[in-house]
Amino acid sequence: MWKRFQKNIIAGIIFLLPAIATIYVLQLLFGLVDAFLGSFITGVLKALNIITTHDGRIYFLGVYTPFSERLLGIGFVLTILLVTWVGAMRLQGRGKGIFGSIDRTFRKIPIANSIYTSVEQVIHAFAQERTSFKNVVLVEYPRKGLYTVGFQTGESKGEVQRLTTKDCINIFLPTTPNPTSGWLVLVPKEDVIVLDMSVEQGLKFIISGGVVVPPDPGAVVDQMETQVDEANMVIHVRSKRKDEKE
Repeated sequence: MWKRFQKNIIAGIIFLLPAIATIYVLQLLFGLVDAFLGSFITGVLKALNIITTHDGRIYFLGVYTPFSERLLGIGFVLTILLVTWVGAMRLQGRGKGIFGSIDRTFRKIPIANSIYTSVEQVIHAFAQERTSFKNVVLVEYPRKGLYTVGFQTGESKGEVQRLTTKDCINIFLPTTPNPTSGWLVLVPKEDVIVLDMSVEQGLKFIISGGVVVPPDPGAVVDQMETQVDEANMVIHVRSKRKDEKE
C-alpha cells in the first residue's frame, strides 16, 4: 500500500513539475520586470497628470483602478513592446551603431562579460541549431556495435579532408539532456546512416534521453502491401494482417 502510494506521488510530481516550474518562472519574470519598470512608469504618468492618487488609490484618466502602488502589468507590457521594437530594428538592419555599442560595453565589464558571453552562446546555439543541422544520422560511436544519434552539419573540406583517405561528413554528437554541448566527429560517408526523422524530432529524442521516440515511417511502409488489378488498372493498398506470412 505504501509503495503504491509512493509511486503515485512520484508519478504526479513528474507529470506536474514541468507545468509548476513554467508557472513559477513566468510569475518570477513578471514580478521582476513589472516591479522594476512598473513603479518608474507609474511615476512618469503621475508627473504627466495622466494618473492621480486619492485615498491611496490610483485613478487612470479619472477612472478608478484597484491598484495603490503602481499600475500592475504596465511595466511588463512596456517590456514586451520594447523587446518587439528592438527585434524589428535588428531584423531591418537599423540601429547597428547603438546595438554594437551596447554589445561592446557588456563585453568590457569584468565578471559581467563572462555571463553575457555565456548566455549569448546558449541563445545562439538554440536559435541556429535547426538551420545548422541538415540531417539526423546514426553512427557507430564510441565503438563498433554502439550507436549514437547525431546531426550532420556539413561535409569535410580543406586540410582535414585532404589529410583523410576517405570522404568524410562532419557529425555533431550532442549530449543528453543539453544538446547545446557535444563534440564533433568526422565520419566516412559509408559509415553514416541517415535517418528519416526531422531535426526537431531528433532534438526531442536526445533531450528526453530516449523517452520520446519519434514514429518510424519505414515501419508504416513495411506494414502495407499493394495489389495490382491489371484488368481494371487499379492498385489496392491495404495493411498486412499480423498472422500473414511474408
